[in-house]
Order: sequence, then structure tokens, then C-alpha cells
Amino acid sequence: MNQPTVLLLSGGKSTRFWPLPHKMLLPFLGKPFIEHQINFLKTAGCRDIVVVISPEIATRIDGEGITVETQQGEGQAAAILSARQYITDKPLLILNADDVISPQLLSRLLEFSSRKNLLIGFHTTEYFPGGYLELAGKQVKRVIEKPGKDKTPSSYVRLVCDYFGRGTDIIPYLEKIPAKIRTDDQYEQALSKMMAAGEQFEMLPYTETWLPVKYPWHTLTAMDYYLSTVNESRIDSTADVHNTATLTGSVILEAGVRVMEYAKLVGPLYIGKNTIIGNHTMVRSSMIGENSVIGFGSDITRSYIGSNTWLHTNYVGDSVLADNVGVGAGAVFANLRFDEKNVSSTIKKERIDSGRSKLGVVIGENSRIGVGVHTMPGVKIGSNSVVGACVLLDHDVPGNTRIFTKQSHTIMKNQESVSTDRTGFRKQI
Repeated sequence: MNQPTVLLLSGGKSTRFWPLPHKMLLPFLGKPFIEHQINFLKTAGCRDIVVVISPEIATRIDGEGITVETQQGEGQAAAILSARQYITDKPLLILNADDVISPQLLSRLLEFSSRKNLLIGFHTTEYFPGGYLELAGKQVKRVIEKPGKDKTPSSYVRLVCDYFGRGTDIIPYLEKIPAKIRTDDQYEQALSKMMAAGEQFEMLPYTETWLPVKYPWHTLTAMDYYLSTVNESRIDSTADVHNTATLTGSVILEAGVRVMEYAKLVGPLYIGKNTIIGNHTMVRSSMIGENSVIGFGSDITRSYIGSNTWLHTNYVGDSVLADNVGVGAGAVFANLRFDEKNVSSTIKKERIDSGRSKLGVVIGENSRIGVGVHTMPGVKIGSNSVVGACVLLDHDVPGNTRIFTKQSHTIMKNQESVSTDRTGFRKQI
């Protein structure tokens, strides 16, 4: 079997993931997302793996058993050309590191020995802002990037999992694109030009797992996926769980975790090293990083909490908090609209439907949230920002920002005295 060279594209700048750090470095179950993706390829039996990464994460990746190439330029076309020295006449499989897919699909492609070209079509009934396939039967005629809701040529979105019978065939079409005008869809344009020149591409329909990690709320989607792989509890021998605490479902407690009196943990759940779960706290279906403190009386539900993040008597539902975030007592992050419609959020000046009826707050690294702060569903707060006490937020906050509330008070002399005898009132209790 002529196994393909696998090209894993992870060189994007992750700008749509704001206010969170680069998505490839975001930990799930204690390991960076890119490490999960590389291990996924290795476990499936891929032997010739080339990972194209952005310069900003080049020093943060373990290159054992793989080839690592730093991306030069922007976009997928530039990413592929950055690795052209590793592309030969043998089959080539190009994958997007942002996408979580099923191992069954990868196995099918690794076993594929034909010289055919294949594109994967994911059937969808709702519009997705990606590349759509224009079809004639099973043959792909064009790839149209983000055509708009009313202009989709088919119900099949292209999953970036492209199989070329001969890897070098794509290179001339990419090289014809002037570097100074390369945009997000230049790779798709190169594919369409290949088809127009007579190269045959067949669509392979796909209906299994596809989890694109594109926007910050997709952190929760990926979290749910990795939590679904936790089939049993694993509690480190150095974890200290008080005998009044309750643990149900599959719970992972790493070394040094402390779970204090009357806490309730409901799996699937992951808690990183040396994190403290305070008294009378509930944590459900969430991931929490290392050295964090979930203080007294907090409720953490379906949320991703980074490392060294401190909470105290808070409600955090369907939210994402990056590393080193501090939240004052009584801060509450709303996660549900009154009309129960999907929550939208602004990405690069465009309102995007998150596809989630429940979405709380997304907070970047090194930020501080004051006591009594309330945020509306879908609000994002940039890194290195401070939100003062009792602020009500219904809009995003840029990074490196301080935001406070101005109050006015009416002050007058009190002419009344309160009773010191409450016996009668006590009887009503």
C-alpha cells in the first residue's frame, strides 16, 4: 500500500479565536490541541506526517516522529507551498488541524490506493461559512468559498481532508497565485482551476464526527468531545477528596487536587494539577486547568476554565475563561436569552450565530473581573483587561482595557428609626 504523505495545516494566526490564545496551544485533558491532533494521526498509523505551523507556536511543539515546517505567508495555499519540499509524486492527504474528525474516515483514506483525487463532502441542512461543493453526480466541478445562505450550490460542505492521487499535481496551480494577492480562498481557487483543466475529483460523502474549531465558543464543542472519551474515573493518589464531597460519573483528578467539604463533582469532568475545589461548590461537565481555585459556593457548568484562574461564589455556565483570570465574588455570567434563541457574537465586525442556545462569557488571559459584575450571553472580554465592580456588560471589551461604572447617589438625612424588637416578625418565620 502506497501510504500518503499527510500534511497537517496548523499555521493560521487564529485571529477569529479572539480573545483566547492560539487555538493550537489550548489544552484539553492536559494536552495542547495540536498534540491531540498529531497523536490522532500517529494512532491511525500515519507514518509520513508533515505539520505546518505558525512562527508564534514553532517553539511550543514536540517534533518527535514528525516533520515540522514553519509557514511562510498567510492562508492555506501558502501553508502547502511552505511544505512543497516534502510533497512528491506519491499520494498526498491534506488535513486542517482545526477540524476534529472520526478515525474511521482517516482509516478509509489511508487504505485508499487509487490514483483518484477525493474531496470530502459533509452533508448539512444549515448554512456553514465554509467551502461548498458544486457537483455533477459524484464529480466535483468547483469549490465555492462562503457563497452565502441563499447561493449554496449543494448541501455538501467541503471538509478540508483532501486526497490527491499524486501530490505534486496541486503545486503548479498554487504557484500561479501571486503571493501578494493570496487570500483565504486561494487554495479553493487552485482546486477549481485543477478541475477546469480536466483533473477529476470525486466527492466522498461523510456524515460522522466533524467538529470545526474556528470561533472561541468552539472551545466548548472540543471540550465536550474530549470529555466524551473519558470512560472511567481516574483519581491521582495525591489528590485529597474530603469524605463529605460527592463524585458521580467519570471524573479525572490530577496530582495535588484538593476537593473540600460538601463539594459536588459531576462527570464527565477533568481537573488539572493542584487545583482547589472549595466548600459547597458544584462543578459539572467541565474542564479546569492547573493551579486554579474554584472558591466557596461557585457553580461551574459545562465550562472551560484555564490554569491559575480564581473564582469565588460565581455562576459560570457555558463559558470559557483563559489562564490567569480572577473573578470577584458574586459575578454572574448569563448564558441564556429570554427567547431561548441561539446566542450571536461579533467576530471581525460581523454578527455570527454561535449555533448554541446557551453561551456565557469568553474571557482572555490575565484579566480581572470585579465583584458583582454581570455579563450578557455571548460577551467577550480581551486579555489584560479589568472590569470594575458591578458593571453590567452587554458588549465586547477590547484587550488592554479598563472599564468602570459611574454611579450617582442621593444622600439625605434619615428621619426614621428602625425597631430594635423583632419578636413579632420572628414569629412569622
